[in-house]
Amino acid sequence: MTPLNSKEKKSLLKVLRSAFSDMVDCEVVDVKEAYRLTTKKVKVQIKEQPFQINLYPDGKPLHIYPEPTLDENDKQASSKSFILFDPERYYSGVSGFYRLNAGDKIILGGKDLEQRAFLNIPKELPARKLSIANDDGELVFKSLVNNPQSCIAPLLKDKKVNQLFNWRLNKLARIREIFGGPIEPLSNHAALTLIREVNRILAAEAHRPLNAQGEPGGLVHLPDDSPVIILGDLHAKPDNLLTVLSQNSYLEALEAQSAYLVIIGDAVHPEGEVALDEMESSMLIMDLILKLKLSFPSQFFYLRGNHDSFSQEIAKGGIPQGLLWEKELIEKRGDDYRSEMLRLYDLLPYLVYSSNFVSCHAAAPTTSITPEDIINIKQQPKLINELINNRLKRPNRPAGYAKGDVIRLRKSLGIRPDAPFIVGHTPLSNDETIWENVGDIQNHHIIYSSDTNQVGAMVQIGDTIYPFKFPVEQVMNKINSASDPF
Repeated sequence: MTPLNSKEKKSLLKVLRSAFSDMVDCEVVDVKEAYRLTTKKVKVQIKEQPFQINLYPDGKPLHIYPEPTLDENDKQASSKSFILFDPERYYSGVSGFYRLNAGDKIILGGKDLEQRAFLNIPKELPARKLSIANDDGELVFKSLVNNPQSCIAPLLKDKKVNQLFNWRLNKLARIREIFGGPIEPLSNHAALTLIREVNRILAAEAHRPLNAQGEPGGLVHLPDDSPVIILGDLHAKPDNLLTVLSQNSYLEALEAQSAYLVIIGDAVHPEGEVALDEMESSMLIMDLILKLKLSFPSQFFYLRGNHDSFSQEIAKGGIPQGLLWEKELIEKRGDDYRSEMLRLYDLLPYLVYSSNFVSCHAAAPTTSITPEDIINIKQQPKLINELINNRLKRPNRPAGYAKGDVIRLRKSLGIRPDAPFIVGHTPLSNDETIWENVGDIQNHHIIYSSDTNQVGAMVQIGDTIYPFKFPVEQVMNKINSASDPF
């Protein structure tokens, strides 16, 4: 090995000092009232107690809570991670937040555009105002500016201590009301009535320009001024959908008609380490989706994916899921329900966009198109196949889409060239839920919302789309655990 020269030794020493800087001992304090932070590290032992942070002693408050779990007996699950947010925004509308897992660190300051969007931090603050680190479930604070210093204070009132947990419980109660009772497959009569009502809505769906036949076309054009929440393939995982609905202010925003929720296809057919031929969970998640559409007809949209079909070509692991899905619906709910599901598939849109994003199930078209082509997509089976079946170009997939196709799609829709293009369909691994800038294509993201441990959502805040992840919880069990669980 070649010996290091003097300059290289100094550089290595600098790296090592930086790597081990957070291991320096710090003062451990038991904060019972307001505490002014200094430039010396302070470790605060917070297990269940939320805190308020003032970046100036008399300035805007932020809240940091141990991340609540719906299992009140599982304190360990909430003791290692924390949620940092602006309480003025988080409880009243779609907003950003930061999760600090064990080992994570954040430096708050006024120059970070994302922090200003998530936390409403004043731009006048120094670029490096306050550092917060999660040291294996204990928070370490350090003021990076001597004057004025930041301060922290415990939220001692019961209303504040349990606010985040109780807030989620209230959402579960509302979800139960929307579904009309416990989260379980509907009776045959109720299911048939529901899907017929939804098909009537789809036949005149909002935000869909009409095709040449005077019907809602294959394109959803959303207004720019309301945020959108995008979920990817759910693949028969009701708890993933319910987890997202019970987080942030997504449900409240739907009810206030101030945001849009979009699922970009493939809600049915199990994937992963489960029985691939089990179809009851697919029926249940479709019941949930149809209830959402009935409750929020102009705010909730479901795009068609390749698994939204009875085709014999839809198979996984040698299991003909498309055919099994059709057979199960006929056996459990009858021919009329099967016919209504087929009609629903025919009525679904294929692409959604605003000036801030564009999204479809699988792929950008590989040829030049116009919005009218997507509106009249029923006459273009090749275009349908591309939007729901194609994948990125690879050496073994020369017909796949590429960077130029994404650029051309944005241009054809008349949206800005850096607008995110968001698809599902092609997960890149088995242990993630969101992948950004895929294929070295800027703002080309894949979201797959059926992971067992975490569920991803792409969420618009301002005019920017951000990725958020939530730990999947057994929400159905919580809702169904008692006749009146809340």
